Amino acid sequence: MELSSDVMLFQSGDEGTFREIYRQHAPALRGFAARYARDREAIDDMIQNAFIRLWEKRRDLPNEGAIKAYLYRVVQREGLNIIRHERVKERYAMTPREESEESFLEGILEAELFRAVLVVFEELSPACKTVYRMSLDGMSHEEIAGKLQISVNTVKKHKNNAHHYMRSRLKGLV
Repeated sequence: MELSSDVMLFQSGDEGTFREIYRQHAPALRGFAARYARDREAIDDMIQNAFIRLWEKRRDLPNEGAIKAYLYRVVQREGLNIIRHERVKERYAMTPREESEESFLEGILEAELFRAVLVVFEELSPACKTVYRMSLDGMSHEEIAGKLQISVNTVKKHKNNAHHYMRSRLKGLV
């Protein structure tokens, strides 16, 4: 099996490639980590530990799939450790609730779907992205138009364009 040039660069210690791997996988891993911890600081620690361990094991991971699987498993172990620690602190059972493999895979799928939506959202034009984000924040067409100093019809057009673009790009994922 032939290694991709990015994997070879990563294995050799290229920090730029490592940063790119982080940029690609961190958002989805954050969503996955939120299944285990609600505290932002704990989630940040889980992600940081996963990438530290990834860097340490980089020579042992032969391809992008192995890298991704390794990151999810580290986050899962970190999450189970947090649950275990919380249960001990609260004087509950000494062992954590083990999740089924199906539940684990569902979590990965949810995180990857979230990542895909973020990637497609970033592809939108700046105007569509701004209007769509404001709409998702609960602002009305009139509020958006007033804030951006554009017409309500322009707001509707940007929102409609963003919706149709995202729908077409994400078709088949759901």
